Amino acid sequence: MKKALLITALATAATLSSNAQSLYVCNKNGTTIELPIKESNEIRFDAEQHYVRVTDLINEYWYSHYFATAEIDSIVPRKPLTGASLETDVTPEVTIDSNTPEFSEVTETIITDEAIDEAGDFIENYSPEKRVTITFSETGVTVIPNMVSGVTVSVRENTHVTVNSTIGKVQYIVKGKCNDGSIKFYSTKKFQLMLGGIDLTNNNGPAINIQTGKTIYFTIGAGTTNNLCDGSTYAEPTVTGGKAEDQKGTLFAEGQMIFNGTGTLNITSLGGHGICSDDYLRIRSGKINILSAVKDGFHTNELFRVGRTASQRPEISVSCEGDAIDCGKGNVLIEAGILTLNSAGEAIKVSNEDANLTVSASATINGGLINIYTSEAKSSAIKCEGDYVQNGGVVRAQTEGDGSKIINCDGSMSLLAGELTGIATGGINKADTTASAGVKCVGDIIIKGGSLSVKCTGEGAKAINCDSNVTIDGGSITLIADGENYYDNVDNKKTRAITCTILTVNEGTLVASSSKDIAISSDLFILNGGITKALSPNSISPLNSELDINGGWLMLKCYPDIP
Repeated sequence: MKKALLITALATAATLSSNAQSLYVCNKNGTTIELPIKESNEIRFDAEQHYVRVTDLINEYWYSHYFATAEIDSIVPRKPLTGASLETDVTPEVTIDSNTPEFSEVTETIITDEAIDEAGDFIENYSPEKRVTITFSETGVTVIPNMVSGVTVSVRENTHVTVNSTIGKVQYIVKGKCNDGSIKFYSTKKFQLMLGGIDLTNNNGPAINIQTGKTIYFTIGAGTTNNLCDGSTYAEPTVTGGKAEDQKGTLFAEGQMIFNGTGTLNITSLGGHGICSDDYLRIRSGKINILSAVKDGFHTNELFRVGRTASQRPEISVSCEGDAIDCGKGNVLIEAGILTLNSAGEAIKVSNEDANLTVSASATINGGLINIYTSEAKSSAIKCEGDYVQNGGVVRAQTEGDGSKIINCDGSMSLLAGELTGIATGGINKADTTASAGVKCVGDIIIKGGSLSVKCTGEGAKAINCDSNVTIDGGSITLIADGENYYDNVDNKKTRAITCTILTVNEGTLVASSSKDIAISSDLFILNGGITKALSPNSISPLNSELDINGGWLMLKCYPDIP
Protein backbone atom coordinates (compact mmCIF):
# COMPACT_ATOMS: atom_id res chain seq x y z
CA MET A 1 0.00 0.00 0.00
CA LYS A 2 1.21 3.48 -0.87
CA LYS A 3 -0.10 6.94 -0.17
CA ALA A 4 -0.95 8.44 -3.53
CA LEU A 5 1.33 11.47 -3.65
CA LEU A 6 3.16 9.69 -6.43
CA ILE A 7 5.68 12.41 -7.28
CA THR A 8 7.62 11.67 -4.12
CA ALA A 9 7.55 7.93 -4.85
CA LEU A 10 9.01 8.13 -8.33
CA ALA A 11 12.69 7.65 -9.11
CA THR A 12 14.49 8.05 -12.40
CA ALA A 13 15.41 4.41 -12.54
CA ALA A 14 14.95 4.33 -16.29
CA THR A 15 14.41 6.83 -19.08
CA LEU A 16 13.13 5.80 -22.50
CA SER A 17 12.70 7.83 -25.62
CA SER A 18 11.15 6.78 -28.90
CA ASN A 19 10.07 8.19 -32.20
CA ALA A 20 7.29 5.64 -32.30
CA GLN A 21 3.69 6.83 -32.08
CA SER A 22 2.96 4.42 -29.23
CA LEU A 23 4.74 2.40 -26.61
CA TYR A 24 3.22 -0.55 -24.82
CA VAL A 25 3.44 -1.09 -21.08
CA CYS A 26 3.18 -4.78 -20.19
CA ASN A 27 1.92 -5.77 -16.76
CA LYS A 28 3.13 -8.98 -15.10
CA ASN A 29 -0.50 -10.05 -14.67
CA GLY A 30 -0.71 -10.40 -18.47
CA THR A 31 -2.49 -7.20 -19.44
CA THR A 32 -1.05 -4.53 -21.70
CA ILE A 33 -1.83 -0.85 -22.21
CA GLU A 34 -1.01 1.33 -25.20
CA LEU A 35 0.51 4.75 -24.52
CA PRO A 36 0.32 7.28 -27.35
CA ILE A 37 3.73 8.99 -27.37
CA LYS A 38 5.04 12.26 -28.79
CA GLU A 39 8.68 12.91 -29.63
CA SER A 40 9.05 15.26 -26.68
CA ASN A 41 7.81 12.70 -24.17
CA GLU A 42 10.00 11.38 -21.42
CA ILE A 43 9.01 8.07 -19.79
CA ARG A 44 10.15 7.16 -16.30
CA PHE A 45 9.11 4.42 -13.92
CA ASP A 46 9.91 3.91 -10.27
CA ALA A 47 12.40 1.47 -8.81
CA GLU A 48 9.68 -0.94 -7.71
CA GLN A 49 8.22 -0.89 -11.22
CA HIS A 50 4.72 -0.08 -10.10
CA TYR A 51 4.33 3.38 -11.62
CA VAL A 52 5.09 4.91 -15.01
CA ARG A 53 5.33 8.66 -15.59
CA VAL A 54 5.00 10.21 -19.04
CA THR A 55 6.11 13.86 -19.07
CA ASP A 56 5.80 16.56 -21.74
CA LEU A 57 6.32 20.32 -21.99
CA ILE A 58 3.22 22.18 -23.15
CA ASN A 59 2.93 25.95 -23.14
CA GLU A 60 5.95 26.18 -20.81
CA TYR A 61 4.19 24.11 -18.14
CA TRP A 62 5.13 20.57 -17.31
CA TYR A 63 2.39 18.03 -17.13
CA SER A 64 2.60 14.39 -16.20
CA HIS A 65 0.55 11.25 -16.59
CA TYR A 66 1.09 8.56 -14.02
CA PHE A 67 0.17 4.97 -14.81
CA ALA A 68 0.02 2.55 -11.94
CA THR A 69 -0.22 -1.21 -12.39
CA ALA A 70 0.22 -4.24 -10.18
CA GLU A 71 3.78 -4.57 -11.49
CA ILE A 72 5.34 -3.48 -14.77
CA ASP A 73 7.07 -6.22 -16.72
CA SER A 74 8.36 -4.20 -19.68
CA ILE A 75 7.85 -1.21 -21.96
CA VAL A 76 8.06 -2.19 -25.64
CA PRO A 77 7.62 -0.37 -28.99
CA ARG A 78 5.54 -3.09 -30.62
CA LYS A 79 2.02 -4.12 -29.77
CA PRO A 80 1.81 -7.49 -28.01
CA LEU A 81 -0.82 -10.03 -28.93
CA THR A 82 -3.21 -8.62 -26.33
CA GLY A 83 -3.68 -5.08 -25.14
CA ALA A 84 -6.03 -2.16 -24.56
CA SER A 85 -5.77 1.40 -25.82
CA LEU A 86 -5.47 4.21 -23.30
CA GLU A 87 -6.08 7.78 -24.39
CA THR A 88 -3.74 10.04 -22.46
CA ASP A 89 -4.96 13.46 -23.59
CA VAL A 90 -8.19 13.17 -21.63
CA THR A 91 -10.68 16.04 -21.61
CA PRO A 92 -13.91 14.54 -20.27
CA GLU A 93 -17.25 16.18 -20.86
CA VAL A 94 -20.83 15.38 -19.92
CA THR A 95 -23.63 16.57 -22.18
CA ILE A 96 -27.31 15.76 -22.55
CA ASP A 97 -28.39 15.15 -26.11
CA SER A 98 -31.78 16.56 -27.06
CA ASN A 99 -32.39 13.71 -29.48
CA THR A 100 -34.34 10.64 -28.41
CA PRO A 101 -31.89 7.80 -27.75
CA GLU A 102 -32.48 4.11 -28.01
CA PHE A 103 -33.68 2.70 -24.70
CA SER A 104 -34.76 -0.63 -23.32
CA GLU A 105 -38.28 -1.38 -22.11
CA VAL A 106 -39.97 -4.22 -20.26
CA THR A 107 -43.21 -5.37 -21.91
CA GLU A 108 -45.65 -6.49 -19.26
CA THR A 109 -47.09 -9.97 -19.04
CA ILE A 110 -50.84 -10.07 -18.53
CA ILE A 111 -51.65 -12.06 -15.43
CA THR A 112 -54.94 -13.96 -15.62
CA ASP A 113 -54.71 -16.04 -12.45
CA GLU A 114 -57.14 -14.32 -10.10
CA ALA A 115 -55.36 -15.85 -7.13
CA ILE A 116 -52.57 -13.36 -7.83
CA ASP A 117 -53.43 -9.85 -6.64
CA GLU A 118 -51.81 -8.18 -9.66
CA ALA A 119 -54.36 -9.83 -11.96
CA GLY A 120 -56.77 -7.14 -10.82
CA ASP A 121 -54.66 -4.49 -12.60
CA PHE A 122 -55.51 -5.80 -16.06
CA ILE A 123 -58.65 -4.62 -17.78
CA GLU A 124 -58.20 -7.61 -20.09
CA ASN A 125 -59.63 -9.65 -17.19
CA TYR A 126 -62.63 -7.31 -16.83
CA SER A 127 -65.73 -7.71 -19.00
CA PRO A 128 -68.36 -4.98 -18.46
CA GLU A 129 -71.95 -6.17 -18.70
CA LYS A 130 -73.61 -2.76 -18.47
CA ARG A 131 -72.77 0.58 -20.02
CA VAL A 132 -73.80 4.07 -18.92
CA THR A 133 -72.99 7.10 -21.10
CA ILE A 134 -72.86 10.53 -19.42
CA THR A 135 -72.67 13.50 -21.81
CA PHE A 136 -71.98 17.00 -20.51
CA SER A 137 -72.98 20.31 -22.07
CA GLU A 138 -72.75 23.86 -20.77
CA THR A 139 -76.39 23.73 -19.66
CA GLY A 140 -77.07 20.15 -18.67
CA VAL A 141 -76.21 16.45 -18.60
CA THR A 142 -77.65 13.58 -20.60
CA VAL A 143 -77.54 10.03 -19.20
CA ILE A 144 -78.16 7.00 -21.45
CA PRO A 145 -79.81 4.77 -20.42
CA ASN A 146 -81.50 6.88 -17.81
CA MET A 147 -82.28 3.88 -15.63
CA VAL A 148 -79.93 0.99 -14.77
CA SER A 149 -80.69 -1.41 -11.95
CA GLY A 150 -78.12 -0.86 -9.19
CA VAL A 151 -76.93 2.49 -10.58
CA THR A 152 -78.33 5.90 -9.61
CA VAL A 153 -77.26 9.07 -11.40
CA SER A 154 -78.30 12.39 -9.85
CA VAL A 155 -77.61 15.93 -11.07
CA ARG A 156 -77.45 19.13 -9.07
CA GLU A 157 -77.14 22.66 -10.41
CA ASN A 158 -77.68 21.20 -13.90
CA THR A 159 -74.07 20.06 -14.50
CA HIS A 160 -72.68 18.47 -11.31
CA VAL A 161 -73.19 14.69 -11.40
CA THR A 162 -73.14 12.10 -8.61
CA VAL A 163 -73.14 8.38 -9.43
CA ASN A 164 -74.03 5.75 -6.83
CA SER A 165 -73.53 2.09 -7.72
CA THR A 166 -73.90 -1.22 -5.89
CA ILE A 167 -73.20 -3.46 -8.88
CA GLY A 168 -70.06 -4.55 -10.66
CA LYS A 169 -68.97 -4.88 -14.28
CA VAL A 170 -70.13 -1.43 -15.30
CA GLN A 171 -68.49 0.78 -17.92
CA TYR A 172 -69.13 4.52 -17.61
CA ILE A 173 -68.43 6.65 -20.67
CA VAL A 174 -68.02 10.38 -20.02
CA LYS A 175 -67.86 12.94 -22.84
CA GLY A 176 -68.92 16.44 -23.84
CA LYS A 177 -67.83 19.90 -22.74
CA CYS A 178 -68.71 21.92 -19.64
CA ASN A 179 -66.89 24.87 -18.06
CA ASP A 180 -68.65 24.47 -14.71
CA GLY A 181 -69.34 20.84 -13.96
CA SER A 182 -68.05 17.77 -12.14
CA ILE A 183 -68.65 14.10 -11.60
CA LYS A 184 -68.37 12.11 -8.37
CA PHE A 185 -68.59 8.33 -8.01
CA TYR A 186 -69.61 6.16 -5.07
CA SER A 187 -69.37 2.43 -5.80
CA THR A 188 -69.10 -0.78 -3.83
CA LYS A 189 -67.48 -2.51 -6.82
CA LYS A 190 -64.65 -1.81 -9.23
CA PHE A 191 -65.60 -0.21 -12.55
CA GLN A 192 -64.27 1.12 -15.85
CA LEU A 193 -64.33 4.83 -16.60
CA MET A 194 -63.98 5.49 -20.32
CA LEU A 195 -62.82 9.00 -21.20
CA GLY A 196 -64.57 9.47 -24.51
CA GLY A 197 -63.71 13.07 -25.32
CA ILE A 198 -64.50 14.97 -22.12
CA ASP A 199 -63.65 18.65 -21.54
CA LEU A 200 -64.63 19.33 -17.93
CA THR A 201 -63.79 22.13 -15.49
CA ASN A 202 -64.98 22.34 -11.90
CA ASN A 203 -64.42 25.83 -10.50
CA ASN A 204 -64.93 24.63 -6.91
CA GLY A 205 -63.06 21.34 -6.64
CA PRO A 206 -61.97 18.19 -8.52
CA ALA A 207 -63.29 17.62 -12.00
CA ILE A 208 -63.56 13.88 -11.25
CA ASN A 209 -63.75 12.61 -7.65
CA ILE A 210 -64.00 8.88 -7.00
CA GLN A 211 -65.01 8.02 -3.45
CA THR A 212 -64.37 4.29 -3.50
CA GLY A 213 -61.38 2.21 -2.48
CA LYS A 214 -61.96 -0.22 -5.36
CA THR A 215 -59.89 -0.47 -8.53
CA ILE A 216 -60.83 1.99 -11.27
CA TYR A 217 -59.81 1.35 -14.88
CA PHE A 218 -59.28 4.70 -16.58
CA THR A 219 -59.45 4.01 -20.31
CA ILE A 220 -58.41 6.94 -22.50
CA GLY A 221 -60.51 6.39 -25.59
CA ALA A 222 -58.78 5.85 -28.94
CA GLY A 223 -58.62 9.01 -31.01
CA THR A 224 -59.95 11.23 -28.20
CA THR A 225 -58.47 14.24 -26.43
CA ASN A 226 -59.70 14.75 -22.88
CA ASN A 227 -59.24 17.86 -20.73
CA LEU A 228 -59.81 18.12 -16.98
CA CYS A 229 -59.34 21.19 -14.77
CA ASP A 230 -60.10 21.97 -11.13
CA GLY A 231 -60.66 25.30 -9.38
CA SER A 232 -58.10 27.51 -7.69
CA THR A 233 -60.12 27.15 -4.47
CA TYR A 234 -62.19 24.19 -3.33
CA ALA A 235 -65.63 24.27 -1.72
CA GLU A 236 -66.03 22.67 1.69
CA PRO A 237 -65.89 18.87 1.31
CA THR A 238 -68.89 16.61 1.70
CA VAL A 239 -69.05 14.96 5.12
CA THR A 240 -69.91 11.26 5.02
CA GLY A 241 -70.21 9.20 8.19
CA GLY A 242 -68.83 12.08 10.21
CA LYS A 243 -65.70 12.29 8.07
CA ALA A 244 -64.86 14.89 5.45
CA GLU A 245 -64.24 13.41 2.01
CA ASP A 246 -60.86 13.84 0.39
CA GLN A 247 -60.62 16.09 -2.66
CA LYS A 248 -56.92 16.40 -3.36
CA GLY A 249 -56.63 17.22 -7.03
CA THR A 250 -58.15 17.59 -10.47
CA LEU A 251 -58.54 13.81 -10.83
CA PHE A 252 -58.80 12.07 -7.46
CA ALA A 253 -59.53 8.50 -6.37
CA GLU A 254 -59.51 6.79 -3.01
CA GLY A 255 -58.57 3.48 -4.62
CA GLN A 256 -56.25 2.06 -7.24
CA MET A 257 -56.02 3.99 -10.52
CA ILE A 258 -55.08 1.93 -13.60
CA PHE A 259 -54.61 3.90 -16.83
CA ASN A 260 -54.84 2.32 -20.27
CA GLY A 261 -56.06 3.21 -23.73
CA THR A 262 -54.52 5.06 -26.65
CA GLY A 263 -55.97 8.58 -26.45
CA THR A 264 -54.74 11.77 -24.76
CA LEU A 265 -55.55 13.09 -21.28
CA ASN A 266 -54.62 16.68 -20.40
CA ILE A 267 -54.74 17.78 -16.77
CA THR A 268 -54.63 21.32 -15.38
CA SER A 269 -54.54 21.79 -11.62
CA LEU A 270 -55.19 25.24 -10.20
CA GLY A 271 -55.83 24.21 -6.60
CA GLY A 272 -54.39 20.76 -5.90
CA HIS A 273 -52.44 17.85 -7.34
CA GLY A 274 -52.86 16.89 -10.97
CA ILE A 275 -53.71 13.20 -10.53
CA CYS A 276 -53.94 11.78 -7.01
CA SER A 277 -54.64 8.33 -5.58
CA ASP A 278 -54.83 7.45 -1.91
CA ASP A 279 -53.84 3.92 -2.91
CA TYR A 280 -51.61 3.16 -5.89
CA LEU A 281 -51.37 4.38 -9.47
CA ARG A 282 -50.34 2.37 -12.53
CA ILE A 283 -49.97 3.62 -16.11
CA ARG A 284 -49.95 0.97 -18.85
CA SER A 285 -50.55 3.02 -22.00
CA GLY A 286 -51.95 6.30 -23.28
CA LYS A 287 -50.69 9.85 -23.39
CA ILE A 288 -51.02 11.80 -20.14
CA ASN A 289 -50.02 15.45 -19.89
CA ILE A 290 -50.03 17.32 -16.59
CA LEU A 291 -49.99 20.72 -18.26
CA SER A 292 -49.63 22.57 -14.94
CA ALA A 293 -50.16 21.82 -11.27
CA VAL A 294 -49.79 24.10 -8.27
CA LYS A 295 -48.87 21.05 -6.19
CA ASP A 296 -47.63 17.64 -7.34
CA GLY A 297 -48.16 16.31 -10.84
CA PHE A 298 -48.84 12.75 -9.68
CA HIS A 299 -49.40 12.07 -5.98
CA THR A 300 -49.91 8.53 -4.70
CA ASN A 301 -49.37 6.50 -1.58
CA GLU A 302 -48.47 2.86 -2.05
CA LEU A 303 -46.96 2.64 -5.55
CA PHE A 304 -46.36 4.59 -8.73
CA ARG A 305 -45.75 2.22 -11.64
CA VAL A 306 -45.23 2.76 -15.36
CA GLY A 307 -45.07 -0.13 -17.81
CA ARG A 308 -46.24 -0.84 -21.33
CA THR A 309 -48.58 -3.14 -23.16
CA ALA A 310 -47.41 -5.25 -26.07
CA SER A 311 -48.80 -2.71 -28.55
CA GLN A 312 -48.11 0.70 -27.02
CA ARG A 313 -45.87 2.53 -24.58
CA PRO A 314 -47.24 5.36 -22.43
CA GLU A 315 -46.08 8.94 -22.86
CA ILE A 316 -46.14 11.12 -19.75
CA SER A 317 -45.39 14.81 -19.44
CA VAL A 318 -45.48 16.82 -16.21
CA SER A 319 -45.02 20.52 -15.48
CA CYS A 320 -45.69 21.46 -11.87
CA GLU A 321 -44.77 23.67 -8.94
CA GLY A 322 -44.43 20.76 -6.53
CA ASP A 323 -43.00 17.28 -7.15
CA ALA A 324 -43.60 15.72 -10.55
CA ILE A 325 -44.13 12.25 -9.02
CA ASP A 326 -44.61 11.92 -5.26
CA CYS A 327 -45.06 8.45 -3.75
CA GLY A 328 -45.57 8.96 -0.03
CA LYS A 329 -45.78 5.47 1.45
CA GLY A 330 -44.44 3.04 -1.13
CA ASN A 331 -42.22 2.59 -4.17
CA VAL A 332 -41.70 3.91 -7.68
CA LEU A 333 -41.24 1.35 -10.47
CA ILE A 334 -40.65 2.49 -14.06
CA GLU A 335 -40.23 -0.21 -16.69
CA ALA A 336 -41.17 1.50 -19.96
CA GLY A 337 -42.53 4.63 -21.57
CA ILE A 338 -41.27 8.14 -22.22
CA LEU A 339 -41.48 10.48 -19.23
CA THR A 340 -40.72 14.21 -19.35
CA LEU A 341 -40.72 15.70 -15.86
CA ASN A 342 -40.36 19.44 -15.28
CA SER A 343 -40.79 20.45 -11.65
CA ALA A 344 -39.81 23.03 -9.11
CA GLY A 345 -39.48 20.34 -6.42
CA GLU A 346 -38.30 16.74 -6.74
CA ALA A 347 -38.95 15.14 -10.10
CA ILE A 348 -39.38 11.71 -8.49
CA LYS A 349 -39.83 11.53 -4.73
CA VAL A 350 -40.21 8.29 -2.80
CA SER A 351 -40.65 8.53 0.95
CA ASN A 352 -42.23 6.78 3.91
CA GLU A 353 -44.53 9.29 5.53
CA ASP A 354 -45.95 6.67 7.90
CA ALA A 355 -43.38 5.58 10.47
CA ASN A 356 -45.45 2.46 11.25
CA LEU A 357 -45.04 1.09 7.73
CA THR A 358 -42.08 -1.12 6.78
CA VAL A 359 -41.86 -0.27 3.07
CA SER A 360 -38.46 0.35 1.53
CA ALA A 361 -39.42 3.64 -0.17
CA SER A 362 -37.19 2.84 -3.13
CA ALA A 363 -37.04 3.79 -6.81
CA THR A 364 -36.38 1.13 -9.47
CA ILE A 365 -35.80 1.88 -13.15
CA ASN A 366 -35.96 -1.20 -15.37
CA GLY A 367 -36.61 0.54 -18.68
CA GLY A 368 -37.99 3.59 -20.44
CA LEU A 369 -36.70 7.09 -21.15
CA ILE A 370 -36.92 9.66 -18.35
CA ASN A 371 -36.05 13.29 -19.05
CA ILE A 372 -35.89 15.45 -15.91
CA TYR A 373 -35.51 19.13 -15.10
CA THR A 374 -35.82 20.66 -11.62
CA SER A 375 -35.27 24.25 -10.55
CA GLU A 376 -35.91 24.66 -6.82
CA ALA A 377 -33.16 24.93 -4.19
CA LYS A 378 -32.18 21.53 -2.72
CA SER A 379 -34.46 19.71 -5.17
CA SER A 380 -33.40 16.36 -6.62
CA ALA A 381 -34.05 14.62 -9.89
CA ILE A 382 -34.70 11.43 -7.90
CA LYS A 383 -35.04 11.48 -4.11
CA CYS A 384 -35.73 8.28 -2.19
CA GLU A 385 -35.54 7.34 1.46
CA GLY A 386 -34.68 3.78 0.42
CA ASP A 387 -32.58 2.40 -2.44
CA TYR A 388 -32.12 3.51 -6.04
CA VAL A 389 -31.79 0.61 -8.51
CA GLN A 390 -31.37 0.91 -12.28
CA ASN A 391 -31.48 -2.24 -14.40
CA GLY A 392 -32.01 -0.56 -17.78
CA GLY A 393 -33.54 2.40 -19.53
CA VAL A 394 -32.19 5.92 -19.87
CA VAL A 395 -32.35 8.68 -17.23
CA ARG A 396 -31.23 12.18 -18.25
CA ALA A 397 -31.51 14.88 -15.63
CA GLN A 398 -30.67 18.54 -15.12
CA THR A 399 -31.00 20.35 -11.79
CA GLU A 400 -30.40 24.07 -11.33
CA GLY A 401 -31.30 24.85 -7.72
CA ASP A 402 -28.61 25.64 -5.15
CA GLY A 403 -27.75 22.50 -3.19
CA SER A 404 -29.63 20.29 -5.68
CA LYS A 405 -28.84 16.66 -6.51
CA ILE A 406 -29.32 14.25 -9.40
CA ILE A 407 -29.71 11.11 -7.25
CA ASN A 408 -30.28 11.60 -3.53
CA CYS A 409 -30.91 8.39 -1.59
CA ASP A 410 -30.77 7.43 2.06
CA GLY A 411 -30.23 3.77 1.17
CA SER A 412 -27.88 2.25 -1.40
CA MET A 413 -27.54 2.79 -5.14
CA SER A 414 -27.10 0.08 -7.79
CA LEU A 415 -26.49 0.65 -11.50
CA LEU A 416 -26.58 -2.66 -13.33
CA ALA A 417 -27.46 -1.56 -16.88
CA GLY A 418 -28.80 1.41 -18.82
CA GLU A 419 -27.73 5.05 -18.89
CA LEU A 420 -27.77 7.64 -16.11
CA THR A 421 -26.64 11.12 -17.14
CA GLY A 422 -26.94 14.17 -14.92
CA ILE A 423 -25.83 17.80 -14.84
CA ALA A 424 -26.23 19.75 -11.57
CA THR A 425 -25.46 23.43 -12.04
CA GLY A 426 -26.56 24.89 -8.71
CA GLY A 427 -24.17 26.43 -6.22
CA ILE A 428 -24.07 26.48 -2.44
CA ASN A 429 -27.42 26.80 -0.69
CA LYS A 430 -26.44 29.56 1.74
CA ALA A 431 -29.23 28.71 4.20
CA ASP A 432 -27.44 25.52 5.34
CA THR A 433 -24.29 25.46 3.12
CA THR A 434 -25.60 22.45 1.21
CA ALA A 435 -23.57 21.93 -1.97
CA SER A 436 -24.83 20.52 -5.24
CA ALA A 437 -23.96 16.92 -6.06
CA GLY A 438 -24.48 14.45 -8.84
CA VAL A 439 -25.05 11.44 -6.60
CA LYS A 440 -25.52 11.76 -2.83
CA CYS A 441 -25.80 8.35 -1.21
CA VAL A 442 -25.81 7.35 2.45
CA GLY A 443 -25.34 3.63 1.75
CA ASP A 444 -23.10 1.76 -0.67
CA ILE A 445 -22.89 2.44 -4.39
CA ILE A 446 -22.45 -0.56 -6.70
CA ILE A 447 -21.94 -0.17 -10.46
CA LYS A 448 -21.86 -3.36 -12.52
CA GLY A 449 -22.71 -2.14 -16.01
CA GLY A 450 -24.25 0.58 -18.11
CA SER A 451 -23.01 4.15 -18.06
CA LEU A 452 -22.95 6.85 -15.40
CA SER A 453 -22.06 10.37 -16.51
CA VAL A 454 -22.28 13.24 -14.03
CA LYS A 455 -21.15 16.84 -14.15
CA CYS A 456 -21.57 19.03 -11.10
CA THR A 457 -20.69 22.72 -11.02
CA GLY A 458 -20.72 25.34 -8.31
CA GLU A 459 -18.80 25.85 -5.10
CA GLY A 460 -17.99 22.66 -3.22
CA ALA A 461 -19.49 20.49 -5.96
CA LYS A 462 -19.14 16.70 -5.82
CA ALA A 463 -20.03 14.38 -8.66
CA ILE A 464 -20.35 11.46 -6.20
CA ASN A 465 -20.63 12.04 -2.47
CA CYS A 466 -20.99 8.67 -0.74
CA ASP A 467 -21.01 8.19 3.02
CA SER A 468 -20.07 4.54 2.58
CA ASN A 469 -18.28 2.44 -0.07
CA VAL A 470 -18.23 2.58 -3.87
CA THR A 471 -17.60 -0.60 -5.88
CA ILE A 472 -17.19 -0.61 -9.65
CA ASP A 473 -17.49 -4.03 -11.29
CA GLY A 474 -18.00 -2.79 -14.86
CA GLY A 475 -19.56 -0.10 -16.98
CA SER A 476 -18.37 3.33 -18.03
CA ILE A 477 -18.25 6.12 -15.45
CA THR A 478 -17.43 9.78 -16.06
CA LEU A 479 -17.43 12.13 -13.07
CA ILE A 480 -16.71 15.87 -13.36
CA ALA A 481 -16.64 18.35 -10.50
CA ASP A 482 -16.09 21.87 -11.78
CA GLY A 483 -16.19 24.62 -9.19
CA GLU A 484 -14.28 26.51 -6.52
CA ASN A 485 -13.87 25.24 -2.98
CA TYR A 486 -16.26 26.90 -0.53
CA TYR A 487 -15.21 28.39 2.79
CA ASP A 488 -17.01 30.50 5.37
CA ASN A 489 -16.72 31.07 9.12
CA VAL A 490 -18.32 27.76 10.10
CA ASP A 491 -18.07 25.39 7.16
CA ASN A 492 -16.06 24.41 4.11
CA LYS A 493 -16.98 22.32 1.09
CA LYS A 494 -14.24 21.00 -1.16
CA THR A 495 -14.81 20.26 -4.82
CA ARG A 496 -14.30 16.56 -5.57
CA ALA A 497 -15.18 14.17 -8.38
CA ILE A 498 -15.74 11.37 -5.88
CA THR A 499 -15.60 11.03 -2.11
CA CYS A 500 -16.27 7.79 -0.25
CA THR A 501 -14.87 5.51 2.44
CA ILE A 502 -13.51 2.66 0.30
CA LEU A 503 -13.33 2.83 -3.51
CA THR A 504 -12.90 -0.53 -5.24
CA VAL A 505 -12.48 -0.85 -9.00
CA ASN A 506 -12.61 -4.41 -10.31
CA GLU A 507 -13.55 -3.83 -13.96
CA GLY A 508 -14.86 -1.06 -16.19
CA THR A 509 -13.62 2.45 -16.90
CA LEU A 510 -13.67 5.31 -14.40
CA VAL A 511 -12.77 8.89 -15.36
CA ALA A 512 -12.79 11.32 -12.42
CA SER A 513 -11.99 14.99 -13.03
CA SER A 514 -11.87 17.86 -10.55
CA SER A 515 -11.14 21.50 -11.26
CA LYS A 516 -9.59 21.90 -7.81
CA ASP A 517 -7.29 19.99 -5.48
CA ILE A 518 -8.39 16.35 -5.56
CA ALA A 519 -10.41 14.23 -8.00
CA ILE A 520 -10.67 11.03 -5.93
CA SER A 521 -10.75 11.16 -2.15
CA SER A 522 -11.22 7.99 -0.10
CA ASP A 523 -9.72 6.30 2.92
CA LEU A 524 -8.69 3.37 0.74
CA PHE A 525 -8.58 2.82 -3.02
CA ILE A 526 -8.43 -0.86 -4.04
CA LEU A 527 -7.57 -1.35 -7.71
CA ASN A 528 -8.08 -4.90 -8.95
CA GLY A 529 -8.79 -4.31 -12.64
CA GLY A 530 -10.24 -1.99 -15.23
CA ILE A 531 -8.99 1.47 -16.13
CA THR A 532 -9.13 4.45 -13.75
CA LYS A 533 -8.19 7.98 -14.83
CA ALA A 534 -7.98 10.72 -12.21
CA LEU A 535 -7.49 14.28 -13.49
CA SER A 536 -6.84 17.45 -11.56
CA PRO A 537 -4.93 20.11 -13.51
CA ASN A 538 -4.45 22.43 -10.51
CA SER A 539 -3.03 19.83 -8.14
CA ILE A 540 0.18 17.99 -7.35
CA SER A 541 -1.81 14.76 -7.33
CA PRO A 542 -5.48 14.18 -8.19
CA LEU A 543 -5.67 11.25 -5.78
CA ASN A 544 -5.89 11.37 -1.99
CA SER A 545 -6.21 7.74 -0.92
CA GLU A 546 -4.28 4.88 0.54
CA LEU A 547 -3.59 2.60 -2.43
CA ASP A 548 -3.90 -1.17 -2.71
CA ILE A 549 -3.08 -2.08 -6.32
CA ASN A 550 -3.54 -5.68 -7.40
CA GLY A 551 -4.20 -5.20 -11.10
CA GLY A 552 -5.79 -2.88 -13.61
CA TRP A 553 -4.50 0.53 -14.71
CA LEU A 554 -4.46 3.85 -12.93
CA MET A 555 -3.70 7.07 -14.77
CA LEU A 556 -3.12 10.27 -12.80
CA LYS A 557 -2.86 13.51 -14.74
CA CYS A 558 -1.68 16.72 -13.11
CA TYR A 559 0.56 19.77 -13.61
CA PRO A 560 3.31 19.51 -11.00
CA ASP A 561 6.47 21.58 -10.95
CA ILE A 562 9.18 19.23 -12.25
CA PRO A 563 12.79 20.46 -12.43
